[in-house]
Amino acid sequence: MIHFIKLLLKTGMRRKGISLVLVYFLLLAVSSLLVMAVEPEGTALKSFGNAAWWSVVTSTTVGYGDVYPVTAAGKIIAVILPMFLGIGIGAAFITHLASWIIERRDKRMCGEIDYTGEGHIVLIGATNETGYLIEQILVDENRKERDIVVAADYDRHPMPDTPRVFFVKGKPDAAATLQRANLDRADRVIIHTGSDEDSLFALVNVLKVKSPECEVTVRCISGDSLETFKSLPGSFEVIAEMTEEMLVQAMQDKVHVPLEILLRNDEAEEIYCIGVPGIEHELNFWDLHLYFKDRYDFLTFALETPAGKVKINPPKDAPVRSGSSVWLIAKRRPVSIDWKNAISRGNS
Repeated sequence: MIHFIKLLLKTGMRRKGISLVLVYFLLLAVSSLLVMAVEPEGTALKSFGNAAWWSVVTSTTVGYGDVYPVTAAGKIIAVILPMFLGIGIGAAFITHLASWIIERRDKRMCGEIDYTGEGHIVLIGATNETGYLIEQILVDENRKERDIVVAADYDRHPMPDTPRVFFVKGKPDAAATLQRANLDRADRVIIHTGSDEDSLFALVNVLKVKSPECEVTVRCISGDSLETFKSLPGSFEVIAEMTEEMLVQAMQDKVHVPLEILLRNDEAEEIYCIGVPGIEHELNFWDLHLYFKDRYDFLTFALETPAGKVKINPPKDAPVRSGSSVWLIAKRRPVSIDWKNAISRGNS
């Protein structure tokens, strides 16, 4: 009997609990049929429904006592099957379940579980700024409901208590790590490994795996590497560290102060980029600038042409056509813009 219980325990752990559940239901069926066979006619346990109910309450140690065997053979069956074996199988299943939960959590903390969702943000690499970067993503109105998958060579989950943040352990420049992060179904990829060499290799693999709709941003630390990044074919955006010219300008004119304020997502005003939809008539930049300021209190400051050329502080008569993009400063992300009214105002 002891050997049989050990065999059940071993089988249950190997089959992840499925065998234990099947054996338990088999035990209930056998004990119900056996007690029906040995009990005399006219007793409660001669009915399969009552016998099954008796097997369940006996094996779970509830023991209501509403039905019970009256023969010696029935009592022996009760002791051996639903009582002894039932309690043993139940204990084995609870032990397996607790072990599975602990093992699952430990694997999650160590980044050993593959991410299977979609429409998520993949953060490739990790530095001292990773925690702050994730916090900024989570407070962005357009991104706060998205899962974030950190793919990095860390020993443990960098932010285990933060909801919607998952961890996949692996080298950030390895294709296997990107596959485990389900990158081909990601909505956005941010590469910031802390090393231009690692980021470059990661970018090459990302461009091979990502979907056409996925947006990629890579952080370049050294100005010497900037041209190398830009020479890669594919659609992605390179964000460089502050250049020497920006440092000098920051020293002379304090330009870093408003820039730091605008780049923080916890302030009232943020920088947004909106695309111009299909419109019948083109606008000029100044008409759109005045319309946005009067109607929505937006401050426009840059224009990207359909050809991809960006103009900071463009001329008043710079045409705004379908396929253009406009950068502006606003208190919240611009949505539901009335473009028809903008066109009619610009043509009046």
